Amino acid sequence: MSINNAQLRWVKSLAKKSARVESGRFFAEGSQSLKVLAQKQYWLETIYLTEEFINVNKSLISQFNPDLIEEVTDEQIQRMADANTPQGAMAICKLPTKEPSVSGNPLVMLEQVSDPGNLGTIIRTADASGAGTILIGQGSADVFSPKVVRSSAGSIFNVDLMQDLDMESAVDQVKSFGYQVFAADSSGIDFRKGEFSTKHAWLLGNEAHGLGVELLARSDKTFSLPLAGEAESLNLSVAAGILLYHSGFSQQG
Repeated sequence: MSINNAQLRWVKSLAKKSARVESGRFFAEGSQSLKVLAQKQYWLETIYLTEEFINVNKSLISQFNPDLIEEVTDEQIQRMADANTPQGAMAICKLPTKEPSVSGNPLVMLEQVSDPGNLGTIIRTADASGAGTILIGQGSADVFSPKVVRSSAGSIFNVDLMQDLDMESAVDQVKSFGYQVFAADSSGIDFRKGEFSTKHAWLLGNEAHGLGVELLARSDKTFSLPLAGEAESLNLSVAAGILLYHSGFSQQG
């Protein structure tokens, strides 16, 4: 089947949140997402691939239902893509229709994380560290935007996500489920002195402004990451990785 100009424009439009919400679709670019999607094809509606990608990745492509695949030219996929180098592969995916339950340990709670690259990297790190549900507050980047999906390196399809939450209400709800909420903030005590054997959630704030006073007051404890050098602060996704792995290892003994 040959893709027409109207379809090209529609796929391109999915870079905008309004089009994703209206259609219930988003796209994922590149081979890493396809490797994950090969095991989770219920996400998929269509896969657009160039001839070169098909020839180089025959083993990967053989795992998909052939009815999902449409071959396109390099020029067509470039017109659809958000990335400068889309790697010859784009998957049209269905937005989740059911909100997941809160589960796992630790949880990840993110307030106004507006940088898509940071958000995607945190999702990838949470997946790699075995964290539970990721709860994302209002004012954050959309988790299904192209840059977040790319930065997650396929992990967007592996984790349970909730977004556009009122974070104060979310903190109260998480605590009612028996979780302690640990805020990450420079005003806290050294995280290495913490006890993380119980169910808990890490609460992290905006890259520039951190957490607000109300959220810090709602948290059970506040921890900081000490800086040994002269840097003013750590990148948010790096800080999240340190905290998630440290508390994860603490639970393993």
